[in-house]
Amino acid sequence: MTLALPIATAERRPYAVPEKALRRWVAERLGHGRREDGAIVYTFALTGSTCTNQPLDVVMRVVVSADGRIESTSATPAAADFGCDVMCASGGDGRKFLKHVGGCDEAVGMTLEQAAFHPWHVEPSGCFCSAGNRVHKWRNVFQAIHFAAETFVNR
Repeated sequence: MTLALPIATAERRPYAVPEKALRRWVAERLGHGRREDGAIVYTFALTGSTCTNQPLDVVMRVVVSADGRIESTSATPAAADFGCDVMCASGGDGRKFLKHVGGCDEAVGMTLEQAAFHPWHVEPSGCFCSAGNRVHKWRNVFQAIHFAAETFVNR
């Protein structure tokens, strides 16, 4: 006998990211761990290129509290990254830049589903220079986490 748990929506919403990419991202880029208070800390290894066409490696972190709401978000350059410092908006200090504007404060308090399917005003680009560039990445991260959670629950 197979048991499938219901998801929060009656109909499955379409992801902005193709399912093949979501599956690959979940397998290769998404990590998670549980805190003692029941919160889940997700990390997503984002790679790409900057507005100056340099390699970019960023660790994006989402904490989902035990009640299922996003508690915090943050982005930091990965250990081997050198692209964050050369983004045009970083002023030569990618770590400081991402600490200041790299999170997605608008998602704090939302559920993963709300964040994954929120009508963000995205600007697809490899860098983090504009707010639209940043929410494009966050939307993709939220959708990857939501996809992983939905896939795991409905196994």
